[in-house]
Amino acid sequence: NNVEELKDKDITFLNPFLPFDAKTLAETILGLPEFKKYNFTKKELLNAAKLAEEEYQHCRADIHAEGAKAVEYLEKKHLKGIVLAGRPYHVDPEINHGIDTLITSLGLGVITGDSIANQTEPKAPLRVVNQWVYHARLYSAADFVGKHDNLELVQLNSFGCGVDAVTTDQVEEILSSYNKMYTLIKIDEVNNLGAVRIRIRSLLASMNKREKDNVCTNCDADYTVKKVMFTKDMKDYTILCPQMAPIHFELIETAVRSCGYNLELLRNCTQHTVETGLKYVNNDACYPSILVTGQMIEALESGKYDLNKTALIMSQTGGGCRATNYIGFIRKALKDAG
Repeated sequence: NNVEELKDKDITFLNPFLPFDAKTLAETILGLPEFKKYNFTKKELLNAAKLAEEEYQHCRADIHAEGAKAVEYLEKKHLKGIVLAGRPYHVDPEINHGIDTLITSLGLGVITGDSIANQTEPKAPLRVVNQWVYHARLYSAADFVGKHDNLELVQLNSFGCGVDAVTTDQVEEILSSYNKMYTLIKIDEVNNLGAVRIRIRSLLASMNKREKDNVCTNCDADYTVKKVMFTKDMKDYTILCPQMAPIHFELIETAVRSCGYNLELLRNCTQHTVETGLKYVNNDACYPSILVTGQMIEALESGKYDLNKTALIMSQTGGGCRATNYIGFIRKALKDAG
């Protein structure tokens, strides 16, 4: 709708979904009706995909080289820098409002997160499931910043997205474990950078004060999660299960109890449940995750259960979006609740 030239009758607009994979690209294009009239041969497409993949790898190598060069320059000149981490579209000046220029105007260097993410790997296991490439780069960038006294990380976020709720909490945990500060800027909530300028200047002031006070990073940082497994010896534990589908879960509670487990369904979901969830779960996370976590923490804080003989079971699907990280949300809530 915002590209008027596409209305020109002499322009053909092709917008099929294409995989970002050189191995399957040729076969996909040959099978799409949009490309039939061009009479591409498989050999032509394979060669084009091969050349494109090579150029892509060259581009990545150039970005990594520039990142390493920038870090080396800052260290040699005893300068401070900001690793600016965000989604790929945040490089668009119309979206980031020129935040990189603002940062450099304050005497700080700017390095993109993806330019240094290749230099380290985050420790494992993380509290969250490290399942997407973009997320993996964020966690690597945070780990890299944690190991450098002259760097801090600023993460850009553009909308209330449950997936970003996963990354923001995890990045903060990584940086905190290194005794580092964490700055999150919701870049789409401002039309100008006045408020952002204040945030960055405050960050710079904190960096200078920490340097003056000889506050160093924590080299022994450990942000990995310590998992407690449910074993056969715990069969007599009370197992708390959040409500998901009222009709079905009445049957599930009975079925599990018949197998010798003391499953208790958390039937009620009140305003207090919601408030409890909002207290412990990132408020950009999806609503069901807030309810599920709220039910669990509310039950544990009620005093009704022996906390040394209680287990939790997640009744959600754990599917491929934010649902994958419900367990991560719950673990964080349990830790924060003590």
